[in-house]
Amino acid sequence: AQAILAQAVILIRLRPSAVGGRRPGHCDEGVAMEATRSIDGISSDVTDLVTFEGCTELRRAVPLARILRSRGRVFADSSGSAATYSLSEPVLRIGVFLSHNWAVSRMLKFLALSYHFSFGLASILVLPFALLLGAATALGLLPVVDDPSGHPVGISCRMVCPLCFLVLMLFGRNILAWFGYEGPSVFLDKVCIHQENAAVKKQGIEKLGAFLAASDSMLVLYSDIYLVKLWTVYELASFLSQRDISEMTVVPV
Repeated sequence: AQAILAQAVILIRLRPSAVGGRRPGHCDEGVAMEATRSIDGISSDVTDLVTFEGCTELRRAVPLARILRSRGRVFADSSGSAATYSLSEPVLRIGVFLSHNWAVSRMLKFLALSYHFSFGLASILVLPFALLLGAATALGLLPVVDDPSGHPVGISCRMVCPLCFLVLMLFGRNILAWFGYEGPSVFLDKVCIHQENAAVKKQGIEKLGAFLAASDSMLVLYSDIYLVKLWTVYELASFLSQRDISEMTVVPV
C-alpha cells in the first residue's frame, strides 16, 4: 500500500493543476521556474514509474484466449504460481490493461469479458449460417410449421441460431485459438507479475504505471467495490493521469 501511494503522489504531481492551480497561459515567471525545478526533481522517478527502461523483460501480457480458458479459471482466486506466470509472454505493446477486483465472482468476469470481446464476433459468424438455413427453408429442404394464422414458418433458424450465437460468444475465442489466433494481448496482474519470486514481484508492482503507459487501452470491470479498493483506484487514477478517458472502456459486472 505504501508503494502504491508513493507512486500515486508522483503521478499526481505531474498534473498541470498541481502547479499553483493555474490554467496554461496564466502562469507568471516565478511559478514557471518553480514548476521547472519540481519537474526536474522528479523526472528520474517518473521515468522509473512509466517506462521499462533497463528491464524490458518485465513488460508482459497474456493473449485473451488463455485467460478465458475453462470459463475463466484463472479468475478463481488471486494466488499465482509459476504456471500462471508462464501463460504470459514478453511483448512490445499491450493491447488491453484489465482492471478488476479479485473479490468479484469468476463467472461474472468471464461473462463480461465474453460479451465485450466476442459479441460482435459471434454476430458475424452466425449471420451467414442463419442466411444459409433461411435459404434452405425457403427451398423446402428444412421443415416448417404453420403459425396461428396458417402461414408456414421455418423453425430451424429459430432453434439453432440462438444456441450457436451463445456458444460462439462464450467459447468463440477458445475455438479461434485452436487455429492459432488467441486474440488481443491483455495485462492481468496475477499472470503478468511474478507471484512467487518476491524480488521480481516487487519490480512488477513498481512498474504498474509502466504497464499502463504501454497499454493501448484500459478495460474496467466495474463493480460496487471498484472505487473502494486502493489497488483499482490507483490503477484508474494512474491511467487518467497519463491517458485520455476515451481510451478507457467500462463494463459493469
